[in-house]
Amino acid sequence: MIKTILELIRNLFKKPMTVRFPHESIEIPEGFRGEHAYEIDKCVSCGLCFRVCPNRAIEMIEAPEKHRDKYPKTYPRIDLGKCCFCGFCEDICPTDAVKLTKNVYLSTFDSKSVIKEPIEK
Repeated sequence: MIKTILELIRNLFKKPMTVRFPHESIEIPEGFRGEHAYEIDKCVSCGLCFRVCPNRAIEMIEAPEKHRDKYPKTYPRIDLGKCCFCGFCEDICPTDAVKLTKNVYLSTFDSKSVIKEPIEK
């Protein structure tokens, strides 16, 4: 019982281990795998990201009708709700069209808002 009381007294004077999240945040470390950034102009439509994805979070789709003359091939649509953020898609992309950013603020109530279309509407 005395050990517990001594530990309690020691912890009263230590700096807290947590932060007050919405008001404060910790620095995101280098190499963190967050939201995907996709550059359609770099994409060669090889489909390697689609094939390597373990959760099948990437689907190859055609560009919308009004953009098909500029983008005639199929391009990845990424569902961040299914993604495990393993980074395989970033590693295997030969042209660096898919990058994982440090954006950690992905929570939402709308499941459609976490789907990254190849061309934003």
